[in-house]
Amino acid sequence: MDKAATPWLRYLEELRPHLQGRDHRGRKGSLRWLEALMAERGGRAGTVRNILYKDLGSPEEKERLYRILADLYREAGLKPPPPPAELFLKSARKVLGRDKRRIFRHFLRELEAGRRPQVVVVGGAATGKGVLLSALRQALAAFPGKTPFVLNLGGELAQALIPLAEELGVEAETLLSQLSPTQPYILQGALQQEFLAALAQALNRAGRPLLLRAEAQGTLEGLPLRGPDGGQRGLSAWLEPFLRSLEIPYLAALTEPPPTLPYQPLSPPSREEARRFVRERLPHLPPERLEALVNQAGRNFGELSRLVLLEAAKHDPETPLQDDPALRPLLEALAAFSPEADPAFPAALLERALNRPLERLSQAEKALLEWVGDGLVRPSLRSLLPQEAPRELHRLALEFFPRENLFRRLYHARKAGERRILLDLLTEDPARLALLPGLWQEARSWPKEDREALAAALVRYRAVLGQYAHPEVEEALALLAQAEDPRLRASARIKAAEAKADAGLYKEAEALLPPEEEFPLLDETARAEGLLVRAAVERWKGDYEKAARYAERAAELSVAPFLKDRVQLWRGLVAKDLGRYEEALTALAQVGHDPLLLGRARYQMGDLLMRLGSPEARARMEEGLKALEEAGAPQDEVARVRARYATLLRRLGLYPEAEAAIRRALEEALDPFTRARVESEAGILQAAQGRPLEALALLSRAEAYFRTTGERPKEARYRHLRTLFRLAAAYLLLETGTPYRPPLLGGLKAPEAKRLLWDLLAKIPEEATDRYTALRLDAESLLALLLPPKEARERLRPFLGLANPYLRAQARLGYAEALLREGAYGEALAQTVALPPLLDPGLKAQAKATEVLALLALGEEEAAWQKLVEAKQSGLPEPFRLQLGRAVGRAHPGLAARLPPTPLAPPEALGLHLANPD
Repeated sequence: MDKAATPWLRYLEELRPHLQGRDHRGRKGSLRWLEALMAERGGRAGTVRNILYKDLGSPEEKERLYRILADLYREAGLKPPPPPAELFLKSARKVLGRDKRRIFRHFLRELEAGRRPQVVVVGGAATGKGVLLSALRQALAAFPGKTPFVLNLGGELAQALIPLAEELGVEAETLLSQLSPTQPYILQGALQQEFLAALAQALNRAGRPLLLRAEAQGTLEGLPLRGPDGGQRGLSAWLEPFLRSLEIPYLAALTEPPPTLPYQPLSPPSREEARRFVRERLPHLPPERLEALVNQAGRNFGELSRLVLLEAAKHDPETPLQDDPALRPLLEALAAFSPEADPAFPAALLERALNRPLERLSQAEKALLEWVGDGLVRPSLRSLLPQEAPRELHRLALEFFPRENLFRRLYHARKAGERRILLDLLTEDPARLALLPGLWQEARSWPKEDREALAAALVRYRAVLGQYAHPEVEEALALLAQAEDPRLRASARIKAAEAKADAGLYKEAEALLPPEEEFPLLDETARAEGLLVRAAVERWKGDYEKAARYAERAAELSVAPFLKDRVQLWRGLVAKDLGRYEEALTALAQVGHDPLLLGRARYQMGDLLMRLGSPEARARMEEGLKALEEAGAPQDEVARVRARYATLLRRLGLYPEAEAAIRRALEEALDPFTRARVESEAGILQAAQGRPLEALALLSRAEAYFRTTGERPKEARYRHLRTLFRLAAAYLLLETGTPYRPPLLGGLKAPEAKRLLWDLLAKIPEEATDRYTALRLDAESLLALLLPPKEARERLRPFLGLANPYLRAQARLGYAEALLREGAYGEALAQTVALPPLLDPGLKAQAKATEVLALLALGEEEAAWQKLVEAKQSGLPEPFRLQLGRAVGRAHPGLAARLPPTPLAPPEALGLHLANPD
């Protein structure tokens, strides 16, 4: 075929042998047939010959003819040829200036003609090298087998050259690993040129075109670029031997002229070219925004292309921003230094990474940044950032941030792969793992020794949260149990024992613990953990003195900071068990580092202060509850604490608040043991509010569970006995109509309550613990109300000397109530006078009833009335004032004569008078 033939005619001649026969247009493949087909498709039949033979015609007619030919190729089962260069030029004309259109057209026509165009163009940052390459890249993608290799070179060249080498099968790392700053310059140059020669040979074998863009300077593996003679080279000079050895089509867009290769200069774009470029890339951009971009870029095509790229990325996150070598360093630095959890970072760090002040950033680069004050910056749009950044940037950040910035130290150590630094930080405080979600899964590929170190930290972290059954813990313990290091195996047994103790399985915990002879093998932190488990086991056995000794031994060791809170918590617990109240409060008050342990300590302080009748109990328990919720404590633990908080509110007479708390605790309690415990607390609250059947329903369910469960036998036993007492209180309400709230007066008849109390007292073990002492006193106090006064006094007498001031006051007031019924009014009054100032509202109400009734019995009605007036104004809770008035009204109905006339009976008249504010 004639070499001068147009591509259109070549396409038709290749197609004609596949077009057989005739149709209504004539013989298929003839000129008349093709002209008829063109007319049917809406074109002008007369243009067909001019396009085929002279390549003359409008772009619209040429595009229509190409579509017809492409369809005919497909109908014949052939792959359509690429569109002729003229069609690509139509779209390229919108964005390319005159000089770049000429280069574009020449390159494609040479390629269409089967020749090997090799073109070098040179232009500075403002001349549109990237625009020309982008247009050629799109055009070449349509040529079969001509999809180009694209190479953007600038800065550190290895980032672009190594991926290309790997794609071509060149052993890049083998060649580049030989480079060293200590080598003679001539050897460095020889190795670099050997690498380029290998790349050129591989490109020649591949046979596809190359589109190359190069900045003025660069480095390779951090070393300057050198020629074969060892002399330092700019990037254009360094690439010249490489370009000379290429046998494939290429277009090289260089920032500086090559030494000897011929080249064509590029001129900066005109303002109208810049507008056309923006319109082509962003056709829907409002005119005012288009002008703003052109003004921002000036006549710098590189800047304009980056600004357009950024604008497009705001609407399409898939826009390849990183393909631009000028933007890539900043994007990678932002991705490294701006984690979502802490996006702002010092501008000084960014300047160090980019090795230039931020004032020298381009307009496009500045658009990627947002200043947030105090010398901090952050990305303007996170969606534009790459998912990962080079480890070198994370190492730079690791050196930059001080040790006090724990999150940054942890984050960048992880991203930089600096496992030793990371593990040291986690060993120091395993709670820091909360800042590193997914690390355990990520560490599956770590060396065994590092993974074991992480496993030890992980188990300690989850243990503090009470998450002993977490799948990660089970996996970590299994790994540690197989460790070669005996210390790791022993510490794994301690943590497994700790898990059993936390679940109330103390026998199993004791069996798992390594013998104390192995403790010296362990560091002091692990030894302390083992001692605390021993303390838990001894506490379960009831040997509180021994438990306290283990806790004290743990406190004497030099332990990691994360364990200090736990040691103090256990010291407080065992001191609380032993009735060493000041010691317990002092130890618990020292817990303040770990949020979860802080919550537990404040709750225990609140519980102890409640047992002591202190008004501070509510504030401490509320602190504890809030801390546990914020620290993400297990839901059942929060439910238990909330139920205990409801009990405190009940004792304070705040029944609506107690009701709300107990309902929420019932919703939170998932574990059957916890739910039964909450139901027991809810039952006594119903008894206090005067709802006997609701109380019995809740308490009967709790009693049945605690009586039959195999879970936590020691704790279940206490909970069962406490629930039996509450059942007796509910029966007292059912049988006498008296709610279980202060003040409580004797002389009542409640046979079922009496039966339950006698049975209970026979079952309470002879343990000197605070809670069993309190339970026995509660049972004896309630039973005393159903017994003759002399017998009641005798049963309460042993409790008058208790160390716990609240229990001692409770016993003394019960004793005084029995004296009242016995007729010893002065002695009863003396008992209340001898009491220290009472802070607990329940004790105050009971004391006030004793005083009033004793004064009335002694004929001091006016003094008694003044006591009632004081009670009304004293701030006693409304339910307690109501109960006080009803009790006094029953004992001395004549006192109601002081009130305005009412149809109410004296007990209710006096009760409502005291309960209602004036």
